[in-house]
Amino acid sequence: ADWACPDQPPPLNRHLSNKSMSVSSDLDTIEKELARLTALSKEADRVLSDPSADVPVGLRNELSQLHGNANSLLATRLDAILTGELNSGREVARARRKEMIRAAEALIEHVEQQVRKIDERAGR
Repeated sequence: ADWACPDQPPPLNRHLSNKSMSVSSDLDTIEKELARLTALSKEADRVLSDPSADVPVGLRNELSQLHGNANSLLATRLDAILTGELNSGREVARARRKEMIRAAEALIEHVEQQVRKIDERAGR
């Protein structure tokens, strides 16, 4: 069909509602923060991968702060995302939120393991 023809309606474009766009934007922001926190944890993994190397001063505190930030991200930001009111973007938002919750929980557990590894090396 030639959509340029004036007697033909244009093809339908599916647009997200303002609420769905807002939630999507919030999820994008949270996703970036989660990626930043995950990158910090991976950097700590590189440092901790050599069992004979000294643990840098302050790494445990940095990981404790990262743990707190990840918990805060989960408890105050991800849990605050409400998808029930959405129509146009509900399923995508729910799936993204669920995946980010899983990733945040996994990050929190991993950081706890990293702190335990540091404590074991320090004989705590």
